Amino acid sequence: MVPGTRRRQKPKRLFVRLVRFGADSLESVPRPSVIRSYLDEFDRVGRLVAHGPLVQPDGDLLVFRATDAAEATRLLRKDPLRELPGSEYQVLAWSPARAGSGVVIEPPPARGSGRLTQVQRVPVVVRDQARAIDWYRDVLGLDVVRHDVDTQYVELALGPGAVALSLIAPRPEWGEPEYSEALARLGASKGIVFQTDSVEALELRLRHAHAQITHGVEVEPWGERTIRFSDPDGNEFLAFDRRIERPRGAPSVYLDDSELAVPPEVVGIAARARPGRARGPRAS
Repeated sequence: MVPGTRRRQKPKRLFVRLVRFGADSLESVPRPSVIRSYLDEFDRVGRLVAHGPLVQPDGDLLVFRATDAAEATRLLRKDPLRELPGSEYQVLAWSPARAGSGVVIEPPPARGSGRLTQVQRVPVVVRDQARAIDWYRDVLGLDVVRHDVDTQYVELALGPGAVALSLIAPRPEWGEPEYSEALARLGASKGIVFQTDSVEALELRLRHAHAQITHGVEVEPWGERTIRFSDPDGNEFLAFDRRIERPRGAPSVYLDDSELAVPPEVVGIAARARPGRARGPRAS
């Protein structure tokens, strides 16, 4: 190695550690504090990507970074679930790019360094908060995850842990220029993108609810199909589905679990994903 030069690090890959519990292993599962201590060390050295329970079948999922299979095996030597009696233990190399999306696998900044840990909420200005709550809940299917009647603060999201929309109704008592600035944000494109399982079905649902569709379904240059629509106050959103149009007249198909290099039960699991790892769809 030439003096003064820095050794190039090997690129990190994603690995999945999958444990399927058996009837005899449930009583032997370590205490949550033991598993948490092990995962904290993974996080401290920038290896942890996601962790969470499997539900069909019962088990445990760990997604982590390693340079190769040998290093992945070495990192799992102290796994408290490794020698669990009556369980099935697998270590798999994962290629999320095959599904058309990637995961950030570079080591994150150290904890306590001021790193961003989560996109928590996005404000949307509305005129009538009560009417807006009904629309976002009944038309888009969002859940009210927080509602303080006294302060008129409300958040809606697609589920626990998801990014929330905070519906804000400007009030004159805020004073100027805050009140006027908030009003000026009404009825504009929000740059917020939703993913749907079918843009056609979403279009029908929006039309049935008499929602404004600002741009019908179209195929984008990168292959995804999109639709643009507005809430009752004119705030515009974009939604897309993962149907990829094949070139030269080939039939379009939906990407499904069979295109992933992991077992189907791993796909779509509601794991406690580490903040800032997954890349969402491009903004409008």
